[in-house]
Order: sequence, then C-alpha cells, then structure tokens
Amino acid sequence: MKNRGQTTVFYSLIIGVLLVLTFTALEVVRIYCGRVKIRAVLHSARTSIMADYNRDLFERYHLLFMDPTYGTGSDAMVEEKFADYVIASLDADKEVYSCSLKDVALVSKKTIMDDHMKLLKKQITEYETKEGLIKKATELPQNVMDNSKEVSEASDTTKRNATVIPEDNNVSEEEKEEHFEKNEEQVDDPRDVLKSNLSLGVLALVLPEGTTVSKDPQDFSNSPSSEYKEEVKEDKDASFSDVGKMTEALDDIAKESSGKGLGMTSKLAFASYVLDHFSYQGKEMEGSDMKCETEYILKGKDNDYANLEAVLNEIIWTRMPVNYLCIMQDEAKQGEALTLATAICTATGTMPMVEIVKYLLMGCWSYGESISEVRALMHGEKLPYVKTPDKWRTDLKTLCDGNGIKEETGMAYKDYLYLMLLRKESKDVTYARMLDVIEKNLKQENLSVVNLCGELIFQGEARINNFFRKEEDESYSYYFEEKVEY
Repeated sequence: MKNRGQTTVFYSLIIGVLLVLTFTALEVVRIYCGRVKIRAVLHSARTSIMADYNRDLFERYHLLFMDPTYGTGSDAMVEEKFADYVIASLDADKEVYSCSLKDVALVSKKTIMDDHMKLLKKQITEYETKEGLIKKATELPQNVMDNSKEVSEASDTTKRNATVIPEDNNVSEEEKEEHFEKNEEQVDDPRDVLKSNLSLGVLALVLPEGTTVSKDPQDFSNSPSSEYKEEVKEDKDASFSDVGKMTEALDDIAKESSGKGLGMTSKLAFASYVLDHFSYQGKEMEGSDMKCETEYILKGKDNDYANLEAVLNEIIWTRMPVNYLCIMQDEAKQGEALTLATAICTATGTMPMVEIVKYLLMGCWSYGESISEVRALMHGEKLPYVKTPDKWRTDLKTLCDGNGIKEETGMAYKDYLYLMLLRKESKDVTYARMLDVIEKNLKQENLSVVNLCGELIFQGEARINNFFRKEEDESYSYYFEEKVEY
C-alpha cells in the first residue's frame, strides 16, 4: 500500500514521456507531410507556369516557349505569377499543414537566343525526330553526288591548258579594233549575248510569264538577326573574260558544295523544319507577310525579289560546275567551243589567246545552260544532279534558250533549297532570320521573340508553422529550387 503513490508517479512520468514522444512523432509526421505538400504545390505551380506558353507560336511553329514578362518587359511578372500559384494552393489546406510562402525569386532563365539558340535547335530536332521526317530527309543528301573533287580537277586542267600568253604577244586594244574592222565577217561572242541577257535580271530570264515578286522592303531593323553580321561575299564574275576569276569561282564552289557533314541530325532537322513551316517561291503560307520566307532565311535581304534573285543566282553557280564537267567530257562541245574561239580571235587579231578563249566560252556556255536549267526549275520541272550530254539544253551561240527537254526525275527547286539549308544550318544568323519571320508572322503586340524563354529556375523559402508555437520565428523553413523547362 505504501508503494501506490510511487507507482502513480512512475506511470505519470511514463505517460508524460509517451505523450511527448507521441506529439513529437506527430509533429515530425506533420512536418514531413508539409514538405510533401509544398513539393506538390511547387510542382503544380511549375506546371501552371509551363501552361503559359505562347499558344500561337506552338500552334503554327510547334515551338514551346513562354514570355516571362507577359508583355510588360519585366521578369517580376513571372515571379508574381509563380508566387500566386503557390500561395493559392497552400492557403487551400491551411488548417492541417499551416504552410506559407515567405519568398520566391527568378534566379536564372534561358531565352530562345542563349547558348547559340541551343533550346530552339533542341526543340526543332525533337519535333522532326518525333514526326519521323529526319529519316525521310536523309534520302536526298545520300543521293547527291559530291563532285567537289572532279570540279577541282577540272579547274586545275583549265589552269594548265589556258595559260596566259607572253607579254610580247599581247595585242593593244587599238590593234584589235583595227584588225576587227578589216575583217569582213563579224563573229558574235556568246559572252556578249550572256551580258545582254543578264542586263534584264535573272528573274526576268527564269520566272514563268506573269509571275510577280514583291520588291516592297520589310523592316528587320530591330529583329533578332539585327545583332548578327554575316560576311558578304562578292558576286562571282559572270563576264567570263578572265580565266583566273573563272577558275577561282570553280574552286570556291567545289569547297562550298562538299557533301561532308550534310547527314548530321541537326542539319537534317533544320532543313526539314524550315521547308515545312515557311513559305518559298511556289509555296505560299497563309498569314505570311513575305512570300519567300525560306529565301529570306537563306539570304537575309529585305524583300522577296532580292532574296529570290540571290537564291537563284546561287543555284545557277551550283549547277555551273556540273555543266562545265559535262563539257569537259564531251569532245564535240569542246570542238565547237574551239571553233568559235578561233573565229573570235581571228576577228580580233588575238590568235595566241585561242586556248584561253576556248575555256572561257566553255564556262560561259555552262553558265547559260545553268540559267536554262533554273528556268526549268521555276516551271516546276526537275534536274538530274549529274549532267549527261544527251540532256544538254542550250546552243553556244544563243545561250539561255532551252530546247524543250523536260525531266520528271531528279531534284526540284525545293530540293535545292533543302541542300542550301543544310549548308547554312551551322550559322546562327540563319536561325535568327527564322525568328525574324516568326516574330513578324505572329503579329502580337508587345511580343519580342528574344524575350521568349524555354527554361526558368525559381528559388525561394516556404514555411511550415510550428503546431505548438504560432510565432513566425519558431516555424520550420523549407528552401526550394524549382526548374521550369520545356
């Protein structure tokens, strides 16, 4: 009986300890559940922010980016949005978890322009891979022959055979004119014919009758590409009056047309994406201000006419070595060029230059053939990448005028655009021009494409209130870092 008081005290102490342990365990569980709740809320807030992607950009171009400024120009807007999403969710269950948001800040972001437009390139590649277009796109580069070696060899052959005559044999311009006047028969030089044709402009020579291309300038002064400067190459000499310039052009084209690296996934994805989402000559896109968007992406000039002309000039020079190789392998055409070169040099009194003029005429003829081929492209026809004598279209004396040969197999205009895009993909300015067109076509007030983001990182502090003490300094802190990424 004497121990009853001690037993009561003992059990009271045990019960007290158990109560402390129980409430401690409950508090630990409550804190853990609070942390789980905060993580769930943060995930929900992240999803909500991701849902604020630009709808028009996604629907038209299948790109997921958002404007963290919401058109205001200040990143504080996205911080406020994120905080509002978190607070609204935490307040919905305040009785049990008693959580609150103390602070949140946007500590990092990656815009569409950062890291050489890495996020943009990634999304384009992922989209094209998902759509299964890359596999199909690989067929064209594989079927295109890399004839850069043959072009270089043809250039070397021309350099060896078309040697410059010694200075003692040079004839003055006065002597040429005097000799020409004495000759009864005047010989028409195809190079003069070519010069006369080109004075009309390339588009006048190749576009179907009635086709109009706008010369109205577009304003890209504050566009994404305005920060990039691309080296402007001089136009290749189309007068064919100098063997050195002609062989230099052949060497440049051989370097530019090498097939190395054309099968890279990023290049294939970019080329397929542009041709699928942007207009070009012969394919219009609804809601586009420019009719030659792909040509702009390639050349960056401020109007459709100039861009199309620049693209077609490049195709002409791309075809010129192919045709030059064909002549080099055709003795009949070489003989025709030699005969005409002899007549020209006889008329001008420059016989020592016959071999030089022969090769210049071959180059001029190849160029005129290329113009005829591009005209066929603009009329919806195709061209075999490898030229054979039986597919030759033009006559040396008239040039440019085709003989009506029509090809149903080979490469169409779209395919040449594809090859040009493959070779230009590595340049950031090409992607930037694509963004120029996107920004112009979206027509959204206060939208600047350079502000669009594909990755945001938020950091902040949330509080789990102490169940037993209501003072703020007694609450439990939960520091978080949340990454929003498309």
